[in-house]
Amino acid sequence: MEKNKIPFNEWSKNAIKRGHKFITSRHKKYLKDTQVKTILPKTEWGFIRDNYWWLEGAESPEELQQVIESIYKRKVEDNEMFYPHIGDYSDEVSLLSSHE
Repeated sequence: MEKNKIPFNEWSKNAIKRGHKFITSRHKKYLKDTQVKTILPKTEWGFIRDNYWWLEGAESPEELQQVIESIYKRKVEDNEMFYPHIGDYSDEVSLLSSHE
């Protein structure tokens, strides 16, 4: 994987394949990933979960909470800050398809 590209877990890759993931929230800014169109200001996780869950690729806020806690292996509190990255991550799917 290129070091400038945002890494995605299997859950996210599946959401991208389904055309359901347009935001990915990260602790740091991925300024050089060409798939990223806009990076929003630091935002509280509770706001992201409750308002952007469907753009993150989840079926519900609860599912998104479960996903992030499985990634971090801990409780992610509502006031934890993330940078929402808005973009077209379909290149991720193209790369996967070419290796399958």
